[in-house]
Amino acid sequence: MSGQESPSLAARLSQVSDRVKGILIVLVAVDHNDWFRQLAPRMFDPLTFHVLGFFLLAFSFGTKQWCGRFVADRLVRYMVPFWWALAGASLAFGLVFRGGSSLVDGFIHFLLAALIGGADLVKASSGLLMLWFLPCLFGLTCLLAFYDSLVTRLARQVGLGLALGTHVLLPVLVQPWMQWLPFGLAVAADVFVLGLIWRQLLQRRLPGYVGPLALIVCIACYGTLVLAKTHIEIGTLEIRAMSNPWILLLHDVTAFSAMISMIWVAENVTLIRWLDGVGKNSMLVYLLHPIFYVILAKLWVSPAQADRTNLMLGLHAFSTTAIAVSLAYGIARLVSGSPTLSTWIAPRSWRQWPIVI
Repeated sequence: MSGQESPSLAARLSQVSDRVKGILIVLVAVDHNDWFRQLAPRMFDPLTFHVLGFFLLAFSFGTKQWCGRFVADRLVRYMVPFWWALAGASLAFGLVFRGGSSLVDGFIHFLLAALIGGADLVKASSGLLMLWFLPCLFGLTCLLAFYDSLVTRLARQVGLGLALGTHVLLPVLVQPWMQWLPFGLAVAADVFVLGLIWRQLLQRRLPGYVGPLALIVCIACYGTLVLAKTHIEIGTLEIRAMSNPWILLLHDVTAFSAMISMIWVAENVTLIRWLDGVGKNSMLVYLLHPIFYVILAKLWVSPAQADRTNLMLGLHAFSTTAIAVSLAYGIARLVSGSPTLSTWIAPRSWRQWPIVI
């Protein structure tokens, strides 16, 4: 009988993790596409479950151990690609929008963004708000490693209580200065309890009908948030809407049901197997795809000038997303396939980074 039991959600996720990451990165690219935002401007206001999906994945594969080597490995894995992207975007932003003037101010903006990684600082330096995610992911994984290294049950219970309290109270108490906490620690603290709950869900053996049911729940909860004109942006801590407990509940249920339904979709929809490669290279696709949106807006037509009919906006939105993700994936494959480029731009560990002697 035990051989007939369905595998745990964790085991199922491990089989399709790259495909799930591929789905998530496509959703991120859709969110960053101004054509989609013109097509359905209110649709994206409460959208966080794509980013939360990547955060939940950080909690999905075993416990972490707090030590110098762990921190160093995560530092180069997440921050080195971020520094490359930040440097390139800041240089372009400075030349195009600052005209090369105020070099000292530009360099100060860059240093603050590189060392702290807050969303507002990143945007001030590079013009690309979306780069906040990687410093925050580094902060989140370090926070998780610290929690996992707590020895006593009491210490973990206190940690769980603090995480829950932060998630409930931060929308009420959020302040602008929290953006200055390094590596997005305010955001990491806010979402931390969701990761701990996700860990518990991963141990469950869910019946087959839960996947499609989760998809229905996700659509219903997210649709309710949209109809309620909810605006949430966790990167910039625009989370006051979640001071309403019903909004908070809908937001969290959307995140969990989205992940469960994505695992089900990844298992059952064979047409999206091509997303495995995109998911394997999700970090570089994430960093590269905005570049192609800018190029397409210059070479083709900008979102502000696009034909306002829904048909034309839809064609622009889907085609530009497909082109940007495809080109970003192609370059990501070239980088990851080159030992020299991959170790310099996207090293996997501290020892792999060529600067380390």
